[in-house]
Amino acid sequence: LTTRMPTRKRKVLLCAADVYRPAAIKQLEILGKSVGVEVFSMGTEVDPVDIAQAAVEKAKVEGFDTVVVDTAGRQVIDADLMDELRRIKETVTPQETLLVIDAMTGQEAAKLTASFDEAVGISGAILTKLDGDSRGGAAVSVRGVSGKPIKFVGTGEKVQDLEPFYPDRMASRILGMGDVVSLVEKAAAE
Repeated sequence: LTTRMPTRKRKVLLCAADVYRPAAIKQLEILGKSVGVEVFSMGTEVDPVDIAQAAVEKAKVEGFDTVVVDTAGRQVIDADLMDELRRIKETVTPQETLLVIDAMTGQEAAKLTASFDEAVGISGAILTKLDGDSRGGAAVSVRGVSGKPIKFVGTGEKVQDLEPFYPDRMASRILGMGDVVSLVEKAAAE
């Protein structure tokens, strides 16, 4: 996500607040290093709300202008996680709250989006694993139930596989008309 921010010079801090998934912090540290972004971590024994708050304080003191808080994710609705996310949002008052959702969940994506939006209030979504045309239905569902925009899509495992979402291009792919513009852009970039 940090590689897709506006082109003006930003000082970004990634905050490792997923204390539940094994190796999540290490994975974020490796990713941060690969894109040249500092990662703030306090380990797995600290409340994620305290981690997010400390990261924002560090950002203010050290001149970071953007903080990306990576929280725990779930493929199912979890009341404790929703409460934790609400508390993080109340504590750090983010400008954006993006739900990252697996496009392979199909229609479950709609239920997850509705639940997260109702419980936490999202400003948009990022769809991952959208490398197949058949997964376009998740995009329609996410937008339909939340009314919030899909900001990015992940089409692979690499950092450069996170792309801005263009609804008209997705519609063309779903309707079998192809996505010529994206193909031309990829060819021009290579």
